[in-house]
Amino acid sequence: MKKSSMNATTLKAILGTSIVLIIGLASVGFYFAQDWLRAQAAEVSRAVADSNSSDSTIQSLNKLQQELSTRQDIISKTNTIMTSASSYQTQAVEDLTTYATAAGITISNYAFPAAAATSAGSTVPLTQVTVTLTSPVAYSNLLKFMMAIEGNLPKMQITSVNLGRTTNDPTSVKIDQLTVAVYTR
Repeated sequence: MKKSSMNATTLKAILGTSIVLIIGLASVGFYFAQDWLRAQAAEVSRAVADSNSSDSTIQSLNKLQQELSTRQDIISKTNTIMTSASSYQTQAVEDLTTYATAAGITISNYAFPAAAATSAGSTVPLTQVTVTLTSPVAYSNLLKFMMAIEGNLPKMQITSVNLGRTTNDPTSVKIDQLTVAVYTR
């Protein structure tokens, strides 16, 4: 049998080197593990921040939805301020006829120009309706008619009036045409 060349000094050197190598490997392993844990912690922090942000966003969206539902009457009234461009002629004729009947005035003709216009300084499109009335008209009835037009929803505004005096009745006026602007969306 062969005698082993291992003695206490060699064993001590091997064990010391092994311990130093194990400590070195453990240090490197702890360094990489700590780096990986930092990256995971940063990712978790971002996820928590996103979660808190989305939670507050959801809360504000719910609050806005509640506010919209409580103000639904205001929203519906705002939608009636302007009529749609496709149905403004029908709406204008119906409204003007109703107001004329209530004021005791007879409308003989409606004229709608082909092109839509925009009022000066405004981006709201408006269309013109020229209304021909049967003359003579009682002045008080004409004022009732004009006030009804100005207070109308959808919004209408009188842009021009051609008035004249009648010779035989001081309470009546001669009116040829009345131009009304109808605001459309």
